[in-house]
Amino acid sequence: MEFYDFNQLYVSKQFAQRKAVISIGVFDGLHKGHQEIIRTASNKAKEIGNCDLVVFTFAQNPKMMMGRAPFLPPLFTIRLTSVLYQSLGVDKVVVIDFSPNFSKLTGEEFIARLTSLFDVRAIVVGENFRCGLNADTTPKEISHFLPRYTKNALLIVPHMYRLKDGTNDSSTLVRTKIIEGKLAESAALLGRNYSLDLAHIPSRKDGCPPIVSLGSFVQLLPPPGEYDALLFWYDSTSFKVMCCIDEKFLTITCRDELKRFELSLTKREPTRYDRLEFIKELP
Repeated sequence: MEFYDFNQLYVSKQFAQRKAVISIGVFDGLHKGHQEIIRTASNKAKEIGNCDLVVFTFAQNPKMMMGRAPFLPPLFTIRLTSVLYQSLGVDKVVVIDFSPNFSKLTGEEFIARLTSLFDVRAIVVGENFRCGLNADTTPKEISHFLPRYTKNALLIVPHMYRLKDGTNDSSTLVRTKIIEGKLAESAALLGRNYSLDLAHIPSRKDGCPPIVSLGSFVQLLPPPGEYDALLFWYDSTSFKVMCCIDEKFLTITCRDELKRFELSLTKREPTRYDRLEFIKELP
């Protein structure tokens, strides 16, 4: 899987003849609803054959940049998101810099540019997808003007993924659960445990888990409290741990004395952390 810059591709047009099914969205957290959109795109690409699955996403959340949503840290780092994209079969990711100039494009201008980058055979977006100046272009409008820019493309809008109570799954809802410290509920929305990226944490030679300043994380953090969690290394080894978050630090410990002893004796030179997965909040 490869990453590309939207503006550079718009100039180079290096994939203009390459068949592609594309999906567009912020996809922060890649919750179950996002996964359904990308799987729909993947299935369509396989049906067409010899066709790339391309995700168009944003370096900055447009809603936050335009003041339509409160600014909050992202749910995932690029590294963790990349792993999930690969698991969903994505071939290419095109990143859009939501600059002041880009924000002035109408929805039709955006789609016109986007369809010039590939031989687009299908565009897959969610029911609540909006684009363009003032976010006033919906899938309905896109379906009207899309034929002006490509003769082959279909617009596919999967049904919104909803929870058992009828609530729409959304990144906003995931953030709310994490901010409230309801990590078990956020896992149900994501389809997996919420993870913090630890790849940037300095290595240790003793195998002991770290104490990390909260300022070291770019991701959204749960509130102060104690949480059951899994600590993963780069070799996929994991230990069940307890994570304590206070006002300044995130501390990882083992409740079980035997496990703590095993953890301290782990042979790694040096220890390289991968991620911390939250299982549930503790009373």
